[in-house]
Parts: sequence; structure tokens; C-alpha cells
Amino acid sequence: MANEFGVTAWGRAWLRTVERTAASGPNPSLPTARTLARNGSVEFTVVSSGTVVAEVSTKAKTSSVTIGVPLWTKSEIAAVKSLLRSAGKANRSVSTGELPDSIVTELQARNIAVAVDLSECTASCDCSGRRSPCVHHLAAIYALAGRIDEEPAVAVTLRSAPVKAGKKSTSTHSAEWIPLSDIDIRSFYGD
Repeated sequence: MANEFGVTAWGRAWLRTVERTAASGPNPSLPTARTLARNGSVEFTVVSSGTVVAEVSTKAKTSSVTIGVPLWTKSEIAAVKSLLRSAGKANRSVSTGELPDSIVTELQARNIAVAVDLSECTASCDCSGRRSPCVHHLAAIYALAGRIDEEPAVAVTLRSAPVKAGKKSTSTHSAEWIPLSDIDIRSFYGD
């Protein structure tokens, strides 16, 4: 069975950025972009606060795509954090990145967008395509929607301000777990 995109409300929000129903006509690049994403031709090198960087491989070459995503405002971030805290009290899996679709509904009710329109993003691709957005950009968005379906917390990370050094994010890591990046491998096993 082929990978589907937009199986959660989080992924659907990003899928709608490329598959708009209000468009005057279908974008002829969408089938190729979906195929690239389904076939694993998109490899993310960075998915972090406000930035997505991916390598998209086609038959002929690999293209590098960088997408800049606008961050939420301080008031929007405060509302998102409040909703996540409330959801976390009711469901422990929220701390591991399993975010219920109901949060998307609550965000929409507060006019807080999970995803942004492609026109609000900045994008660059080293391909020679003339169409904007290019097929590589679209494939990266499809793959991003799939990744967000698997881990909805990625959608929150993408739109949130970066965590400052020295400050640990309590919403993404359980108190009983530590990120592997916090372990010094040189001293872990001792001498």
C-alpha cells in the first residue's frame, strides 16, 4: 500500500497548502511530487524552527530545497503551549509528540494556523525548473505532511521559536528520557 498523506489533522493542514480546493485548476506537478514523496525520494536534512531543508532525488539528479516557514507570534505560541499543557494533563502521550487532532480544531477555533500558505513561505531550490513552486518544493511539502502525520509535534516545532540554549523544552521530552544529543559519548562508558 502506498504512503498516504494527511491521515491526521496535523498532516492535512500541511497537505492543504499544496492541494488547495480554491485553485483555478490542478497543478500538473502534483502527481510527480506525490510520487517522489511516496517513493522515498525526499530526505530531510533539517526540520526545525522555521526551516525545512531537504534533498529531493529524481532520475537525473538531486536537488536541494530550503523552505522558510513563518513562526507563530508570541500570543499564538502562548495559546499553543496552553493547549498542549491541557492536553498533556489528560494524555501522557502528548509529552512524546503524540498530539491529538482535537488540538488542531481548537487552534483553528482561535484562528491559529497550523500550516501556512505556500505564498507565506520562502523557498529556494537549485533546480532549473521555471515553475514556482517547483516539483521538488512540492515533493518536500508532501513528505513533510507525511512526517507530521507520523509525529505531529514536528508541526509545532516548525512554527515555534527555537528553544534558547540552556533551556530545556518540557513539552517535547519526558522527565524520564533525555535526548541522545545530551550524552557525551566520549565519557559515557568511562575510561
